[in-house]
Amino acid sequence: MNTSFFPCLQRAVFSAILVFTPCLGTLAAENEVVVISPHWDGIKEETSRAFSTWHEKTYGQPVIIRWRETGGGTTQIIKLLRSEFQSGPSAGIDVLYGGGIDPFLELKKDHLLTRYDPPADTLAQIPATLGNRMEILDPGHEWFGASLSGFGIIVNEQVRRGVGLPPVKTWDDLADPQLKGWISGCDPRQSGSVLTIYETILQNYGWEKGWKLLMAMSANTRSFFPGAAPAAQEVGMGDAAYGVSIDLYGQAQVSYYGADNVAFILPEGETVITPDSIAILKNPPHPLLAQHFVEFVLSREGQLLWMEPKGAPGGATGNLINRMSVRPALYDELAGVTPIKTNPFKMSSRIYSNELGSKRRSILSVLIAAWMIDTHDAMVRSWNALHSPAMQKLYPEHQQTLLAQFLAPPCTEQELLRLAENDWKIPVKRTALTNRWQNEALARYKDVSAQLHFR
Repeated sequence: MNTSFFPCLQRAVFSAILVFTPCLGTLAAENEVVVISPHWDGIKEETSRAFSTWHEKTYGQPVIIRWRETGGGTTQIIKLLRSEFQSGPSAGIDVLYGGGIDPFLELKKDHLLTRYDPPADTLAQIPATLGNRMEILDPGHEWFGASLSGFGIIVNEQVRRGVGLPPVKTWDDLADPQLKGWISGCDPRQSGSVLTIYETILQNYGWEKGWKLLMAMSANTRSFFPGAAPAAQEVGMGDAAYGVSIDLYGQAQVSYYGADNVAFILPEGETVITPDSIAILKNPPHPLLAQHFVEFVLSREGQLLWMEPKGAPGGATGNLINRMSVRPALYDELAGVTPIKTNPFKMSSRIYSNELGSKRRSILSVLIAAWMIDTHDAMVRSWNALHSPAMQKLYPEHQQTLLAQFLAPPCTEQELLRLAENDWKIPVKRTALTNRWQNEALARYKDVSAQLHFR
Protein backbone atom coordinates (compact mmCIF):
# COMPACT_ATOMS: atom_id res chain seq x y z
CA MET A 1 0.00 0.00 0.00
CA ASN A 2 1.26 3.47 -0.84
CA THR A 3 1.46 5.14 2.56
CA SER A 4 2.11 8.50 0.98
CA PHE A 5 -1.58 8.47 -0.04
CA PHE A 6 -2.75 9.25 3.52
CA PRO A 7 -0.80 12.50 3.99
CA CYS A 8 -2.04 13.61 0.58
CA LEU A 9 -5.61 12.72 1.56
CA GLN A 10 -5.26 14.58 4.84
CA ARG A 11 -3.98 17.69 3.04
CA ALA A 12 -6.83 17.50 0.56
CA VAL A 13 -9.47 17.16 3.28
CA PHE A 14 -7.91 20.00 5.29
CA SER A 15 -7.87 22.24 2.21
CA ALA A 16 -11.50 21.43 1.54
CA ILE A 17 -12.39 22.33 5.13
CA LEU A 18 -10.61 25.66 4.79
CA VAL A 19 -12.51 26.41 1.61
CA PHE A 20 -15.87 25.26 2.98
CA THR A 21 -15.64 26.84 6.44
CA PRO A 22 -16.35 30.41 5.29
CA CYS A 23 -19.39 29.05 3.47
CA LEU A 24 -20.64 27.53 6.70
CA GLY A 25 -20.20 30.86 8.42
CA THR A 26 -22.13 32.61 5.67
CA LEU A 27 -24.93 30.08 5.80
CA ALA A 28 -25.20 30.45 9.57
CA ALA A 29 -25.27 34.24 9.32
CA GLU A 30 -27.98 34.11 6.69
CA ASN A 31 -30.04 31.86 8.94
CA GLU A 32 -30.30 34.39 11.76
CA VAL A 33 -32.04 37.67 12.46
CA VAL A 34 -30.33 40.21 14.71
CA VAL A 35 -32.69 41.79 17.24
CA ILE A 36 -32.08 44.41 19.91
CA SER A 37 -34.56 44.61 22.75
CA PRO A 38 -35.03 45.89 26.30
CA HIS A 39 -37.19 42.84 27.07
CA TRP A 40 -36.11 40.56 29.88
CA ASP A 41 -34.53 37.16 29.20
CA GLY A 42 -37.77 35.21 29.68
CA ILE A 43 -39.45 36.96 26.75
CA LYS A 44 -36.34 36.52 24.62
CA GLU A 45 -36.15 32.80 25.34
CA GLU A 46 -39.82 32.18 24.59
CA THR A 47 -39.75 34.35 21.47
CA SER A 48 -36.65 32.58 20.11
CA ARG A 49 -38.24 29.17 20.54
CA ALA A 50 -41.64 30.10 19.14
CA PHE A 51 -40.27 32.09 16.18
CA SER A 52 -37.94 29.29 15.07
CA THR A 53 -40.79 26.77 15.22
CA TRP A 54 -43.16 29.10 13.36
CA HIS A 55 -40.58 29.94 10.70
CA GLU A 56 -39.79 26.31 9.94
CA LYS A 57 -43.51 25.55 9.71
CA THR A 58 -44.29 28.60 7.56
CA TYR A 59 -41.16 28.91 5.40
CA GLY A 60 -39.57 25.45 5.69
CA GLN A 61 -36.42 26.70 7.40
CA PRO A 62 -35.51 27.07 11.09
CA VAL A 63 -34.14 30.47 12.05
CA ILE A 64 -32.31 31.66 15.12
CA ILE A 65 -32.52 35.07 16.77
CA ARG A 66 -29.23 36.65 17.74
CA TRP A 67 -30.03 39.09 20.52
CA ARG A 68 -27.75 42.10 20.51
CA GLU A 69 -26.83 42.75 24.14
CA THR A 70 -26.56 46.28 25.50
CA GLY A 71 -26.44 45.94 29.27
CA GLY A 72 -29.14 48.57 29.64
CA GLY A 73 -32.72 49.55 28.89
CA THR A 74 -34.44 51.46 26.13
CA THR A 75 -32.48 54.68 26.59
CA GLN A 76 -29.14 52.89 26.23
CA ILE A 77 -30.44 51.07 23.16
CA ILE A 78 -31.45 54.31 21.43
CA LYS A 79 -28.04 55.83 22.22
CA LEU A 80 -26.34 52.77 20.77
CA LEU A 81 -28.44 52.85 17.60
CA ARG A 82 -27.80 56.55 17.02
CA SER A 83 -24.07 55.97 17.50
CA GLU A 84 -24.03 53.05 15.06
CA PHE A 85 -25.93 54.98 12.40
CA GLN A 86 -23.59 57.94 12.77
CA SER A 87 -20.71 55.58 11.99
CA GLY A 88 -22.23 54.01 8.90
CA PRO A 89 -25.36 53.34 6.84
CA SER A 90 -26.37 50.30 8.92
CA ALA A 91 -26.36 49.49 12.62
CA GLY A 92 -25.79 45.81 11.83
CA ILE A 93 -29.12 45.11 13.56
CA ASP A 94 -32.34 44.04 11.88
CA VAL A 95 -35.11 44.77 14.37
CA LEU A 96 -35.83 46.90 17.41
CA TYR A 97 -38.29 44.97 19.57
CA GLY A 98 -39.94 46.63 22.56
CA GLY A 99 -39.37 49.91 24.36
CA GLY A 100 -42.81 51.51 24.20
CA ILE A 101 -43.82 53.99 21.52
CA ASP A 102 -41.83 57.22 21.99
CA PRO A 103 -38.44 55.82 20.84
CA PHE A 104 -40.02 54.55 17.62
CA LEU A 105 -41.47 57.96 16.90
CA GLU A 106 -38.02 59.49 17.40
CA LEU A 107 -36.33 56.95 15.13
CA LYS A 108 -38.96 57.42 12.45
CA LYS A 109 -38.48 61.18 12.60
CA ASP A 110 -34.75 60.60 12.08
CA HIS A 111 -35.46 58.29 9.09
CA LEU A 112 -33.85 55.29 10.80
CA LEU A 113 -36.71 52.82 10.25
CA THR A 114 -37.70 50.74 7.23
CA ARG A 115 -41.23 50.42 5.88
CA TYR A 116 -42.74 46.93 5.80
CA ASP A 117 -46.24 45.93 4.72
CA PRO A 118 -47.38 42.84 6.66
CA PRO A 119 -49.86 40.38 5.11
CA ALA A 120 -53.31 41.92 4.59
CA ASP A 121 -55.04 39.26 6.67
CA THR A 122 -52.73 40.08 9.61
CA LEU A 123 -53.41 43.80 9.41
CA ALA A 124 -57.15 43.11 9.22
CA GLN A 125 -57.01 41.64 12.74
CA ILE A 126 -55.30 44.67 14.35
CA PRO A 127 -57.07 48.03 14.75
CA ALA A 128 -55.13 51.07 13.60
CA THR A 129 -55.89 52.85 16.89
CA LEU A 130 -57.00 52.09 20.42
CA GLY A 131 -60.26 53.90 21.13
CA ASN A 132 -59.69 56.24 18.17
CA ARG A 133 -56.93 57.94 20.15
CA MET A 134 -53.73 55.94 20.53
CA GLU A 135 -52.15 54.64 17.32
CA ILE A 136 -51.33 50.94 17.35
CA LEU A 137 -50.11 50.82 13.77
CA ASP A 138 -47.99 53.49 12.16
CA PRO A 139 -49.90 54.78 9.09
CA GLY A 140 -46.65 54.56 7.14
CA HIS A 141 -46.00 50.97 8.35
CA GLU A 142 -42.60 51.82 9.81
CA TRP A 143 -43.51 50.58 13.30
CA PHE A 144 -46.21 48.33 14.75
CA GLY A 145 -47.64 47.70 18.19
CA ALA A 146 -46.40 44.25 19.22
CA SER A 147 -48.39 44.22 22.46
CA LEU A 148 -50.21 46.71 24.66
CA SER A 149 -48.87 48.00 27.94
CA GLY A 150 -50.59 49.39 31.00
CA PHE A 151 -48.75 51.34 33.69
CA GLY A 152 -49.67 51.11 37.33
CA ILE A 153 -48.69 50.59 40.95
CA ILE A 154 -47.29 47.39 42.42
CA VAL A 155 -47.99 46.83 46.12
CA ASN A 156 -46.71 44.18 48.51
CA GLU A 157 -49.95 43.83 50.47
CA GLN A 158 -48.44 41.52 53.05
CA VAL A 159 -45.78 44.09 53.95
CA ARG A 160 -48.22 46.99 53.73
CA ARG A 161 -50.65 45.38 56.17
CA GLY A 162 -47.88 44.17 58.46
CA VAL A 163 -46.33 47.63 58.82
CA GLY A 164 -49.67 49.42 58.96
CA LEU A 165 -49.23 51.47 55.77
CA PRO A 166 -52.22 52.92 53.88
CA PRO A 167 -53.67 51.32 50.73
CA VAL A 168 -53.15 53.08 47.40
CA LYS A 169 -55.48 53.38 44.41
CA THR A 170 -54.18 56.42 42.54
CA TRP A 171 -50.85 57.98 41.63
CA ASP A 172 -51.58 60.79 44.08
CA ASP A 173 -51.66 58.30 46.95
CA LEU A 174 -47.92 57.75 46.49
CA ALA A 175 -47.27 61.33 47.67
CA ASP A 176 -48.43 60.50 51.22
CA PRO A 177 -45.49 61.12 53.60
CA GLN A 178 -46.50 57.99 55.51
CA LEU A 179 -44.88 56.09 52.63
CA LYS A 180 -41.42 57.55 53.35
CA GLY A 181 -38.76 54.97 52.58
CA TRP A 182 -41.23 52.36 51.35
CA ILE A 183 -41.29 53.09 47.59
CA SER A 184 -38.92 51.33 45.18
CA GLY A 185 -37.87 53.52 42.26
CA CYS A 186 -36.09 53.39 38.92
CA ASP A 187 -33.98 55.89 37.00
CA PRO A 188 -36.01 57.20 34.01
CA ARG A 189 -32.77 57.86 32.14
CA GLN A 190 -32.31 54.11 31.89
CA SER A 191 -35.89 52.81 31.74
CA GLY A 192 -38.29 53.76 28.98
CA SER A 193 -41.27 52.28 30.81
CA VAL A 194 -40.65 54.31 33.98
CA LEU A 195 -40.15 57.49 31.96
CA THR A 196 -43.53 56.78 30.32
CA ILE A 197 -45.09 56.50 33.79
CA TYR A 198 -43.64 59.87 34.79
CA GLU A 199 -44.80 61.39 31.51
CA THR A 200 -48.25 59.88 32.06
CA ILE A 201 -48.50 61.50 35.50
CA LEU A 202 -47.45 64.88 34.11
CA GLN A 203 -50.02 64.66 31.32
CA ASN A 204 -52.78 63.41 33.62
CA TYR A 205 -52.32 65.98 36.36
CA GLY A 206 -50.89 68.89 34.40
CA TRP A 207 -47.32 70.18 34.61
CA GLU A 208 -47.39 71.91 38.01
CA LYS A 209 -49.46 69.40 39.95
CA GLY A 210 -47.80 66.48 38.18
CA TRP A 211 -44.32 67.76 39.02
CA LYS A 212 -45.26 68.19 42.68
CA LEU A 213 -46.50 64.59 42.73
CA LEU A 214 -43.27 63.28 41.17
CA MET A 215 -41.25 65.24 43.74
CA ALA A 216 -43.24 63.80 46.66
CA MET A 217 -43.06 60.27 45.22
CA SER A 218 -39.30 60.57 44.80
CA ALA A 219 -38.85 61.93 48.31
CA ASN A 220 -40.71 58.85 49.57
CA THR A 221 -38.48 56.53 47.51
CA ARG A 222 -35.88 54.42 49.29
CA SER A 223 -33.60 53.84 46.26
CA PHE A 224 -33.51 54.05 42.46
CA PHE A 225 -32.56 51.02 40.37
CA PRO A 226 -31.06 51.25 36.87
CA GLY A 227 -33.82 49.00 35.50
CA ALA A 228 -37.57 48.66 35.96
CA ALA A 229 -37.55 44.90 36.58
CA PRO A 230 -35.33 45.00 39.73
CA ALA A 231 -37.51 47.75 41.21
CA ALA A 232 -40.62 45.61 40.80
CA GLN A 233 -38.76 42.60 42.19
CA GLU A 234 -37.80 44.60 45.30
CA VAL A 235 -41.50 45.12 45.99
CA GLY A 236 -42.27 41.47 45.33
CA MET A 237 -39.59 40.34 47.77
CA GLY A 238 -40.93 42.71 50.43
CA ASP A 239 -37.94 45.02 50.76
CA ALA A 240 -40.27 47.81 49.62
CA ALA A 241 -44.03 48.08 49.87
CA TYR A 242 -44.83 50.13 46.75
CA GLY A 243 -43.48 50.82 43.28
CA VAL A 244 -44.52 52.05 39.87
CA SER A 245 -44.32 49.49 37.10
CA ILE A 246 -45.30 48.48 33.61
CA ASP A 247 -47.86 45.67 33.72
CA LEU A 248 -45.32 43.18 32.38
CA TYR A 249 -43.21 43.34 35.54
CA GLY A 250 -46.07 44.03 37.93
CA GLN A 251 -48.12 41.04 36.85
CA ALA A 252 -45.04 38.82 36.92
CA GLN A 253 -44.64 39.55 40.63
CA VAL A 254 -48.33 38.87 41.25
CA SER A 255 -48.05 35.54 39.44
CA TYR A 256 -44.93 34.54 41.34
CA TYR A 257 -45.94 35.55 44.88
CA GLY A 258 -49.71 35.21 44.61
CA ALA A 259 -52.50 37.77 44.46
CA ASP A 260 -52.98 37.65 48.25
CA ASN A 261 -49.44 38.89 48.75
CA VAL A 262 -48.78 41.22 45.82
CA ALA A 263 -51.21 43.42 43.89
CA PHE A 264 -50.84 45.35 40.65
CA ILE A 265 -53.19 48.32 40.37
CA LEU A 266 -54.11 50.24 37.22
CA PRO A 267 -55.24 53.58 38.70
CA GLU A 268 -58.92 54.01 37.86
CA GLY A 269 -59.53 56.89 35.48
CA GLU A 270 -55.79 57.60 35.30
CA THR A 271 -54.59 54.61 33.31
CA VAL A 272 -52.87 55.01 29.96
CA ILE A 273 -52.55 52.09 27.56
CA THR A 274 -49.77 52.39 24.99
CA PRO A 275 -48.32 50.04 22.37
CA ASP A 276 -45.02 48.29 23.01
CA SER A 277 -43.70 48.38 19.49
CA ILE A 278 -41.54 46.65 16.92
CA ALA A 279 -39.80 47.98 13.81
CA ILE A 280 -37.29 47.03 11.15
CA LEU A 281 -34.27 49.31 11.32
CA LYS A 282 -32.73 51.14 8.41
CA ASN A 283 -30.59 48.99 6.09
CA PRO A 284 -31.07 45.72 7.99
CA PRO A 285 -28.42 43.05 7.29
CA HIS A 286 -31.13 40.36 6.90
CA PRO A 287 -34.13 42.22 5.42
CA LEU A 288 -36.23 39.17 4.53
CA LEU A 289 -35.82 37.49 7.91
CA ALA A 290 -36.51 40.84 9.59
CA GLN A 291 -39.84 40.97 7.75
CA HIS A 292 -40.57 37.39 8.76
CA PHE A 293 -39.89 38.23 12.41
CA VAL A 294 -42.30 41.17 12.41
CA GLU A 295 -44.84 39.00 10.59
CA PHE A 296 -44.55 36.37 13.32
CA VAL A 297 -44.88 38.84 16.21
CA LEU A 298 -48.10 40.25 14.72
CA SER A 299 -49.47 36.85 13.69
CA ARG A 300 -52.01 34.83 15.62
CA GLU A 301 -49.23 32.51 16.82
CA GLY A 302 -47.10 35.41 17.98
CA GLN A 303 -49.98 37.03 19.85
CA LEU A 304 -51.10 33.74 21.44
CA LEU A 305 -47.63 33.57 22.99
CA TRP A 306 -48.63 36.60 25.09
CA MET A 307 -52.16 35.50 25.95
CA GLU A 308 -52.05 31.75 26.56
CA PRO A 309 -51.16 30.57 30.08
CA LYS A 310 -47.74 29.10 30.66
CA GLY A 311 -47.66 25.48 29.52
CA ALA A 312 -50.76 25.73 27.30
CA PRO A 313 -50.45 24.92 23.58
CA GLY A 314 -49.20 28.08 21.89
CA GLY A 315 -48.18 29.67 25.19
CA ALA A 316 -44.85 30.10 26.93
CA THR A 317 -43.16 26.91 28.10
CA GLY A 318 -40.87 28.03 30.91
CA ASN A 319 -41.52 31.69 31.72
CA LEU A 320 -44.44 33.88 32.77
CA ILE A 321 -44.61 36.48 29.99
CA ASN A 322 -48.33 37.26 29.71
CA ARG A 323 -49.12 40.60 28.10
CA MET A 324 -52.06 42.32 26.42
CA SER A 325 -52.47 41.41 22.75
CA VAL A 326 -53.04 43.88 19.92
CA ARG A 327 -55.65 41.47 18.46
CA PRO A 328 -59.07 42.25 20.02
CA ALA A 329 -60.59 38.89 19.02
CA LEU A 330 -58.26 36.95 21.33
CA TYR A 331 -59.77 38.46 24.49
CA ASP A 332 -63.19 36.91 23.87
CA GLU A 333 -61.74 33.73 22.40
CA LEU A 334 -59.54 33.10 25.46
CA ALA A 335 -61.92 34.44 28.12
CA GLY A 336 -61.67 32.33 31.26
CA VAL A 337 -58.40 30.81 30.03
CA THR A 338 -55.91 33.66 29.65
CA PRO A 339 -54.26 35.13 32.75
CA ILE A 340 -54.85 38.58 31.23
CA LYS A 341 -57.93 39.97 33.01
CA THR A 342 -57.97 43.43 31.39
CA ASN A 343 -59.38 44.00 27.91
CA PRO A 344 -57.85 47.31 26.80
CA PHE A 345 -60.29 47.53 23.91
CA LYS A 346 -63.22 47.69 26.33
CA MET A 347 -61.80 49.90 29.09
CA SER A 348 -61.67 53.67 29.23
CA SER A 349 -58.15 55.07 29.36
CA ARG A 350 -56.70 58.53 29.52
CA ILE A 351 -55.45 60.24 26.38
CA TYR A 352 -51.68 60.19 26.08
CA SER A 353 -49.94 62.56 23.68
CA ASN A 354 -47.25 60.62 21.82
CA GLU A 355 -46.10 63.85 20.22
CA LEU A 356 -45.54 65.60 23.55
CA GLY A 357 -43.87 62.58 25.14
CA SER A 358 -41.52 62.12 22.20
CA LYS A 359 -40.65 65.82 21.96
CA ARG A 360 -39.39 66.14 25.55
CA ARG A 361 -38.33 62.55 26.24
CA SER A 362 -34.60 63.13 26.49
CA ILE A 363 -34.61 66.43 28.36
CA LEU A 364 -37.36 65.39 30.79
CA SER A 365 -35.51 62.28 31.98
CA VAL A 366 -32.41 64.36 32.81
CA LEU A 367 -34.41 67.12 34.50
CA ILE A 368 -36.14 64.57 36.73
CA ALA A 369 -32.82 62.88 37.54
CA ALA A 370 -31.12 66.18 38.38
CA TRP A 371 -33.85 67.17 40.84
CA MET A 372 -34.91 63.82 42.26
CA ILE A 373 -32.17 61.18 41.82
CA ASP A 374 -28.69 62.69 41.64
CA THR A 375 -29.57 64.96 44.56
CA HIS A 376 -31.74 62.42 46.37
CA ASP A 377 -29.94 62.42 49.74
CA ALA A 378 -30.39 66.17 50.19
CA MET A 379 -33.97 65.90 48.98
CA VAL A 380 -34.86 63.22 51.53
CA ARG A 381 -33.29 65.14 54.42
CA SER A 382 -35.45 68.18 53.67
CA TRP A 383 -38.56 66.06 53.09
CA ASN A 384 -38.17 64.22 56.37
CA ALA A 385 -37.57 67.45 58.28
CA LEU A 386 -40.62 69.05 56.65
CA HIS A 387 -42.78 66.22 57.97
CA SER A 388 -41.29 65.92 61.43
CA PRO A 389 -43.97 65.82 64.17
CA ALA A 390 -42.66 69.04 65.73
CA MET A 391 -42.85 70.99 62.47
CA GLN A 392 -46.38 69.81 61.68
CA LYS A 393 -47.62 70.47 65.21
CA LEU A 394 -45.89 73.73 66.12
CA TYR A 395 -45.54 75.48 62.75
CA PRO A 396 -48.24 74.15 60.38
CA GLU A 397 -48.51 77.36 58.32
CA HIS A 398 -44.73 77.65 57.94
CA GLN A 399 -44.58 73.99 56.98
CA GLN A 400 -47.09 74.50 54.16
CA THR A 401 -45.17 77.51 52.87
CA LEU A 402 -41.89 75.60 52.82
CA LEU A 403 -43.58 72.53 51.33
CA ALA A 404 -44.84 74.63 48.42
CA GLN A 405 -41.31 75.97 47.92
CA PHE A 406 -39.88 72.45 48.09
CA LEU A 407 -42.27 70.95 45.51
CA ALA A 408 -42.45 73.79 42.96
CA PRO A 409 -41.37 72.99 39.35
CA PRO A 410 -37.95 74.38 38.40
CA CYS A 411 -39.32 75.76 35.13
CA THR A 412 -42.55 76.08 33.18
CA GLU A 413 -43.66 73.45 30.72
CA GLN A 414 -43.28 75.94 27.87
CA GLU A 415 -39.71 76.73 28.92
CA LEU A 416 -38.79 73.04 28.98
CA LEU A 417 -40.17 72.54 25.46
CA ARG A 418 -38.27 75.59 24.23
CA LEU A 419 -35.05 74.22 25.72
CA ALA A 420 -35.72 70.81 24.15
CA GLU A 421 -35.89 72.40 20.70
CA ASN A 422 -32.83 74.62 21.15
CA ASP A 423 -30.17 74.43 23.87
CA TRP A 424 -30.67 70.71 24.55
CA LYS A 425 -29.49 69.85 21.04
CA ILE A 426 -26.07 71.45 21.67
CA PRO A 427 -23.81 69.16 23.79
CA VAL A 428 -22.03 71.96 25.67
CA LYS A 429 -25.27 73.70 26.57
CA ARG A 430 -26.85 70.35 27.49
CA THR A 431 -24.09 69.69 30.01
CA ALA A 432 -24.38 73.21 31.40
CA LEU A 433 -28.14 72.81 31.85
CA THR A 434 -27.72 69.50 33.67
CA ASN A 435 -25.18 70.99 36.07
CA ARG A 436 -27.34 74.07 36.62
CA TRP A 437 -30.37 71.97 37.51
CA GLN A 438 -28.42 69.91 40.02
CA ASN A 439 -26.99 73.03 41.65
CA GLU A 440 -30.43 74.67 41.79
CA ALA A 441 -31.93 71.56 43.37
CA LEU A 442 -29.23 71.37 46.03
CA ALA A 443 -29.58 75.08 46.74
CA ARG A 444 -33.34 74.75 47.22
CA TYR A 445 -33.07 71.76 49.54
CA LYS A 446 -30.35 73.52 51.52
CA ASP A 447 -32.46 76.66 51.79
CA VAL A 448 -35.53 74.73 52.98
CA SER A 449 -33.42 72.83 55.52
CA ALA A 450 -31.88 76.07 56.77
CA GLN A 451 -35.29 77.66 57.34
CA LEU A 452 -36.45 74.55 59.17
CA HIS A 453 -33.34 74.60 61.35
CA PHE A 454 -33.91 78.26 62.12
CA ARG A 455 -37.34 77.41 63.44
